[in-house]
Amino acid sequence: MTETVAPSPIHETVAAAGSFRVDPHLCIACDACCQDFPEIFYMGGDQKAHAKDDQQAALYNARTVVDVCPTDAILFSGELPPPEDLSKLEEVPGWELEWSRWRGAEEDTLERDRRYGRDYAVEEHPGYLRVTLQFPTRVPAVRDRFRYGMPETMPEYGAHVWVVGSTINVTGWVKDPKIRALTHTSSSFPGRFTTTIEVKRDIVGARHRFDAHGRVEAILFTDRAVMDAWQWRAHFITTKCTACTICERVCPTNAITGGERFYIDPDLCINCSVCGVYCPFDAIDDHREVVVPKLQPKEVPKAVVHEELCTGCEFCVDVCPFEALEMKLCDDGFNRVAIVIEKNCVSCKLCEQVCIKDAIEVPRNHQFGEIGMSFMNYLEDGH
Repeated sequence: MTETVAPSPIHETVAAAGSFRVDPHLCIACDACCQDFPEIFYMGGDQKAHAKDDQQAALYNARTVVDVCPTDAILFSGELPPPEDLSKLEEVPGWELEWSRWRGAEEDTLERDRRYGRDYAVEEHPGYLRVTLQFPTRVPAVRDRFRYGMPETMPEYGAHVWVVGSTINVTGWVKDPKIRALTHTSSSFPGRFTTTIEVKRDIVGARHRFDAHGRVEAILFTDRAVMDAWQWRAHFITTKCTACTICERVCPTNAITGGERFYIDPDLCINCSVCGVYCPFDAIDDHREVVVPKLQPKEVPKAVVHEELCTGCEFCVDVCPFEALEMKLCDDGFNRVAIVIEKNCVSCKLCEQVCIKDAIEVPRNHQFGEIGMSFMNYLEDGH
């Protein structure tokens, strides 16, 4: 005779709440569910997410769990809670007037296309294809945007990029819960999209970046030698960014601008890695897709002047954006040489690059990027 064991309260709660499972055919191994809900999911050896047998489903709102998946691969056996309840939000006094100004406005067709993943381009280059896709930048002017005082600027989307054969797939989804609630109030504002682009080439590998301006840039390699030698034009700030502003303050060429996540302008970046050296969150990759390691303040090297080589030309003083160099009069009372103000030096190496006498250097025990010709090209471009 088999003894019947009464369920514990926690099991009754889970049973009432339902349980999760993952459809392996839809799972793209993006790892979002495993990262956000480790009590429920794990990544298996088949590179697919799986629901745990002893999953703690009652810990989370089931809709929050289901919505984290960009491909609808997460299934729930119980009843899903309703989407974000806008009625719980506080109305903005006088919102009707602002809404009346926008009610008859013509819809921005480009932004509408971006909400469906239609704003993309494919460029062919020797050895690779460059695919760019622009995500939405504006929240559509639906009524509840004004009613609840939501922003006009679109918060950052979630994104996943993967290649199958000769096709590249880009999935985007609205992460902000309040903005996601608006997707249920407009016929032209889907909560997620997947764009599949057939390139009709034999692809040997791919790299991609999704920047803070909502732009996916994917490189599809058709030549393995080109792939092995590939380097991006500039450093890159990842989604680990907390917008602390440190990188912006130490960038010698003003290539970094702020927002929800900071952004490095490839046309201004000289790959000096100073931003990553000072970043406290390991949020910056170099042009080779390697995370730039943060250094402790006492480890950051400072410029050193070799006075016997210095001719007093002042090029280094003029180029330094941090006022970390100045000229001093020599003991002979006639000649001058550069000296370093260490507390101002950030180790960007600009002074070293312009010195034609090799009289100044930044001795780096940590090799965190090569400026090389990047800075000289930067100057030749008129900066």
